[in-house]
Amino acid sequence: MNMSRSARDCERTTFKRQHLSLLDLKEMELQHGYLYKNTIPAYPESVEFCVQKVSHVTGESGLRAIFLDSGFRQPPDLVDNDQPHFLWWSFVVTPDDISSAEERFLTSLFPHRSSAQIYNQPRVLEHFTNSKAFQEKSSYGNFCFTFSLKELLWHYSKQFCGDQSPVLRVYETLLFKKEIQYTVVVHPRHVNLYDDFTRLPSQGDGVCGFREGVMWWRCQAPSDIHNKRLEVNSFDGRIDVRPHHKEEYYVWDHVCLAFHMEPGWVLNVDRNRLFKRVNACEVSQPCLLRPPETPLSLNEAECVLADLKAEMG
Repeated sequence: MNMSRSARDCERTTFKRQHLSLLDLKEMELQHGYLYKNTIPAYPESVEFCVQKVSHVTGESGLRAIFLDSGFRQPPDLVDNDQPHFLWWSFVVTPDDISSAEERFLTSLFPHRSSAQIYNQPRVLEHFTNSKAFQEKSSYGNFCFTFSLKELLWHYSKQFCGDQSPVLRVYETLLFKKEIQYTVVVHPRHVNLYDDFTRLPSQGDGVCGFREGVMWWRCQAPSDIHNKRLEVNSFDGRIDVRPHHKEEYYVWDHVCLAFHMEPGWVLNVDRNRLFKRVNACEVSQPCLLRPPETPLSLNEAECVLADLKAEMG
């Protein structure tokens, strides 16, 4: 365990080589206010999402650099500062992913539901998946590149791994004031910097894993603001969602992929494909753009993207 301040200038606790569940963290008796709140209403816990898409978000200068390079590299200022050589990607949880997760969640609670019970069950997860892990907005910029994980791993394998599959490992758990980040490191087999980090499991009861091109993630805290409560009616085989008498703030969790990048490496992607994979998005608070970047409105970002496409022909 290590206490430090991050690039976003806030305190964090780092647990290297581990993905610690919410229960694991609570049992450690840390000095952390939100983690131990006992007023959080009942909500869906340990819901398994199967995620097939990932995104990389950047500001306007990052956008232009990506198209200039026809690909992704670590920002030069981070290389110069001897920071870890990572290219960061986040999970994209789609509405279909949420629907599939809800079906698994309900089936795990009521494995023998009748057709009528299934038909009459109101939607559940849409009331609780309100953290930044499920939003189209981002704290990291106005321009979001979205790829299927399979495609991204294929590009990385062809360019840096000698056509071998890259290795995915449990890298760390970061605990912030209101956020738990699980980091997975992705690296070529010939890079031995991470040999003492456990390989990401393909099955089991861990926080996340990788199987056949799909990441699974057992989300333990899908909401940062709780204003609903879950009511399980075992007799009727049904779940209801009720209003909670007040809003409660809590930690939320998510997963990031950190692709190992050597200085000078560029993960090349054809420009036409880049244009198909990028869209404008709004910047959410807190804004974590590195100066001198500043957030744009959605309309401004869309205009920048349209102008760039015109410039690039």
